[in-house]
Amino acid sequence: MSSEAGFAEPWRVESVDECQFYHSMDLPGIGAVSGQWDLRGGVDDYLGGVALDGKRVLEIGPASGFLTFEMEQRGAEVVCVDTPIDHVWDFVPQESVDMDAIMPRFKEHVIQVRNSFWFCHGLFSSRAKMYYGDAYDLPESLGDFDVCLLGSILLHCQNPVKMIHSCARLTHGTMIVTEKRCPDLGQGPICRLVPNGKNETWNTWWDFTPEFFKQYLDVLGFNESSVHAHVQKFKKKEQTVEMFTVVASRPGVG
Repeated sequence: MSSEAGFAEPWRVESVDECQFYHSMDLPGIGAVSGQWDLRGGVDDYLGGVALDGKRVLEIGPASGFLTFEMEQRGAEVVCVDTPIDHVWDFVPQESVDMDAIMPRFKEHVIQVRNSFWFCHGLFSSRAKMYYGDAYDLPESLGDFDVCLLGSILLHCQNPVKMIHSCARLTHGTMIVTEKRCPDLGQGPICRLVPNGKNETWNTWWDFTPEFFKQYLDVLGFNESSVHAHVQKFKKKEQTVEMFTVVASRPGVG
């Protein structure tokens, strides 16, 4: 259900038992919950050190909303974008994978992750807004943004440059792109296809170098850029992951 402005009405989620958490979080009155990623202690690195106080931020793919609420705590007004439930993912069309069997379980997982967002939204008394729609074609009615965050989302997008362009149209200040670091790709502006006929990968499309994003964002007018290397915790496999964050701004944006 959406409001007249196109933003979703908050879901009423009564219990943590209705949720699956993508991020590990510390919840008021509940305590710690465990998710696939634990970004606690690494938020500023993940966001590239960008100052957010007083900024209007566009966030694509918030999952459980850990970064949403962290950005709010840093003084940001956040608008989140997520896919409609009838199009929950840019699936790789793997011939050898039975997507009809996977889809019902995956949709239930997505619903429970979205429950976690709205459950936390209530606990944190968040003012963040949610738009369920096509991030490849964001409407101008969402307004203008100082900052856009694309946090570990573009590897799952069939057309990452179209996604970036869609977001850049509404962002007059700074683009933040965070992805896994792949040192074997070298130093060029490279985007490498992950799935092949043998690995049966259906939920991930790409590996990137930071130079890929720097070059394309320069094309779009975000000419002042920097790269920040950091390490984050992936709880599901109890490992750390090398990551990079590209911060690219239009000239004169401080």
